[in-house]
Amino acid sequence: MLSSPDAALDVALVTQTAGLEALRPEWERLWLRSTGATPFQSPAWLIPWWRHIGEGELLTLALRAHGALVGLLPFYVYAADDGRRHLFPLGIGTTDYLDALASPGSEAAVMATGFRQLAALADRFDIAEWPQLRPDATLLEAAPADWMSQVESGDICPATPLPPDLDTLGAVVSRKTLRDLRTARRRAAEAGALRWEDAGARDLDTVFDALLRLHTAQWERRGKAGVLAAPAVQAAHRAALPELLRAGLLRLQALHLDDAIVAVLYALIDPPQRPARRVYLYISGFDPTLDRLSPGMLLVGHAIEQAVSEGFAALDFLRGQERYKYFWGAEDEPTFRRTLRPPAGVGS
Repeated sequence: MLSSPDAALDVALVTQTAGLEALRPEWERLWLRSTGATPFQSPAWLIPWWRHIGEGELLTLALRAHGALVGLLPFYVYAADDGRRHLFPLGIGTTDYLDALASPGSEAAVMATGFRQLAALADRFDIAEWPQLRPDATLLEAAPADWMSQVESGDICPATPLPPDLDTLGAVVSRKTLRDLRTARRRAAEAGALRWEDAGARDLDTVFDALLRLHTAQWERRGKAGVLAAPAVQAAHRAALPELLRAGLLRLQALHLDDAIVAVLYALIDPPQRPARRVYLYISGFDPTLDRLSPGMLLVGHAIEQAVSEGFAALDFLRGQERYKYFWGAEDEPTFRRTLRPPAGVGS
């Protein structure tokens, strides 16, 4: 642990995808040590994102103390149509929580060194924009006094705090919602044989294909393309799924009605050593012709009961204040957006 923000750190600038790949083993170890990090900061998520979705110049900082990786600032520079160059975190757009990584207790030292290095690189970007930051984010650490720094409220991410056991679930989720869940399960059981499947290595593609089909069908009914429509986004997820599964961070579940997959939930989970573990409900899809069976309710009901049974602390619905989330006892949690500029003339 580094006790002082002025502690000397060695900084390596990573500008090639191969350099990110080379960091993967120590990046994963640092991520596991970073108690506030979510699966969205893991290499299993961010390397596929950069390979398939990221556009621009990679500008990632790897910070070491005595040879050990103690900080990672995963940035890249994106040139907008107006020519302004934005310093964004990897994962922006398709990721609900963004942040840097730092060994516990080293956050201030990591960011102090990071800001000095970014000031030296200020000729490569015009503005830094870091959205989707949780209240305890490393990227919210104090900036030097000569930087322009503005923090604004970001998207709300509702989350349900989970009780210690299923017997007390009614203290969190309304009686009406639990009653509606029982009704939905009865109707679905009357329609055919129900079976839940947790996708493994052999059937990741099959279940993901079903998710794409179902999610697309839902959005086509609204005359819109879903968030999984872009080929690059699909490719990033296909590359990430086996890595997330290997790291124990994936929960890809299919609901079968007789021989057909009628609903799929794509969620991420914190690793076992993380305190106050969460389940993150990333995206779902279900057959829109089966609205009468309430497949969305079946998905969330299964997820919340499983999470309680396994001792998770919260079910995180991620971005968006859709009404259904509050039926499940979700409470609003804030995120923040930080905008920064280094001092004029620095880095030129």
